[in-house]
Amino acid sequence: MRRWLAPKYFSLGSTLMLAITIGLALLGLLAIASAQTTTLIGQWSLVWEGARDNYTGTLDVTSKINDRVFSGKLHLIKSNGDRITEDASITVAASEVRIECSNPSVQKWDPDRFYLTRTGDRMEGYSLDTGGQRGRKIVLTKR
Repeated sequence: MRRWLAPKYFSLGSTLMLAITIGLALLGLLAIASAQTTTLIGQWSLVWEGARDNYTGTLDVTSKINDRVFSGKLHLIKSNGDRITEDASITVAASEVRIECSNPSVQKWDPDRFYLTRTGDRMEGYSLDTGGQRGRKIVLTKR
């Protein structure tokens, strides 16, 4: 029985071509992953069913800290028109996105945390603030 990778059938040239093909494929996958995280920068509209109220607003993703972490600002408008702004740290791991907020503009406001799944220009998930209040659903859409 002949083996598929027997030396007389698999030359050094073939080995080199296979290595180059695999290398180019891996570079292509890295470029796709990089493009997916880079497209996170920009403005995202949001609709949020929180634990105590409903909100609309925007998430402005302003800068890339490293391959997985971004920074930005979260601007919320409560159903009664009140406005809240928070700093946001956005961490990406494949399609999973975690947003951790800090420095809320309103006193006695527990900083928000969001756990999302991203598909293209849409992120959807739930919230759990630092006070333990869990929101039902949040949807962000890239503008």
